[in-house]
Amino acid sequence: MSPLQAFAKPTVLKRRSTLWIGGAILMLALGATALATLGSGNKDAKAAKPTPGNATAATPAPLEFAEGDIFRVKTQALARAIQVSGTLMPLSQAVLKSTVSGAVHRVLVREGETVQQGAVVAEIDTTDASSRLEAAQADQAERRARLAIAERNRETNQTLLKQNFISQNAFDQLTSTQQANEAAVRWADAQVKLAKKAIDDAMVRAPISGTVAKRFVNGGERVSPEAPILSVVDLTRMELEATVPASEVAAIAHGQPVQFRVDGFGARAFIGRVERINPVAEAGSRAIKVFVSVPNPDGALRGGMFAEGAVTLAKASQVPAMPLAAVFEEAGQSYAYTVEDGKVVKRAVSLGQRDEATGMVAVTSGIAEGVPVVRIRMTGLKAGAPAVLRSAPPKTAPPVQG
Repeated sequence: MSPLQAFAKPTVLKRRSTLWIGGAILMLALGATALATLGSGNKDAKAAKPTPGNATAATPAPLEFAEGDIFRVKTQALARAIQVSGTLMPLSQAVLKSTVSGAVHRVLVREGETVQQGAVVAEIDTTDASSRLEAAQADQAERRARLAIAERNRETNQTLLKQNFISQNAFDQLTSTQQANEAAVRWADAQVKLAKKAIDDAMVRAPISGTVAKRFVNGGERVSPEAPILSVVDLTRMELEATVPASEVAAIAHGQPVQFRVDGFGARAFIGRVERINPVAEAGSRAIKVFVSVPNPDGALRGGMFAEGAVTLAKASQVPAMPLAAVFEEAGQSYAYTVEDGKVVKRAVSLGQRDEATGMVAVTSGIAEGVPVVRIRMTGLKAGAPAVLRSAPPKTAPPVQG
């Protein structure tokens, strides 16, 4: 072995020893870090585990209900009513038809315009009617002239008859001629009246006061007798045609009030009264039609609008009641949520008469009078949840002005 080899071998051994020591130190450091992390995780887990001292921190916060969220069941009178629905139509409406033939000269009104009874709304050309009137008047004048001659002849021959210059048969013949001429004059007078009426009918007049609903013809068109020209409706009085079950009609009488709402008018309520009751039930539904008279002085209601309401039949006796909004159905059973002993309670209830006008319903069993009932719809409302009733703040008197 040369001196160079002897010198190099210890150097290699020294390097390997250094690498081994460095690796051991690195492994020790990693192990210490892992133990520290594990210890920290155990401490966090112990801190997160609930203990008897901090059990209240996991309890959910109680539900707070304001005065407006709660309704205490109380005794009150409920009205018995029957729900009705139907279509509103004007009580008075008319279709103007032509009574003469001719070309329409002009139509003076359009849809939506108001007209007064007797006002001219359309004009039909009167050329033909005027010609017929002139012919009738000429024939009338001729027949009246013939009648005048017959009357003079009869008067003259009546004197001759007294003096026995003519026979009774000749005088009777003159009398018959006079009577025939009188009849002819009456016929001519009637023809003149008809011709004048035709000219007057060419001026089409509104039969009622109201609003033009439909215009069927325009200027220049030719119409024949019975051809429709205009449709006019009176909106000051409307009529609601509704149906009620035959079993309930015995409780309905003339003059009973009907309160209803109409689509498009929001919460506005309209009042009508039962005007007529159909004596015969409908063949298919076995329901009976009821006609309700509705005053409409401002013309807000229009024909064809759909209405829903109720006929108030009678006032019920005093019964425990609560809002319909507090009741919900589940599997055919009615329930309501109450607040008792600091928690929410779900109670099955039996209901009685409903008053749709006030939104109340009678409670026959399940909840006693004075029990606070949750009257609002809340998501996540469950039986057994803690709850508190928040009382309204006391009202403070206004400061006295000095």
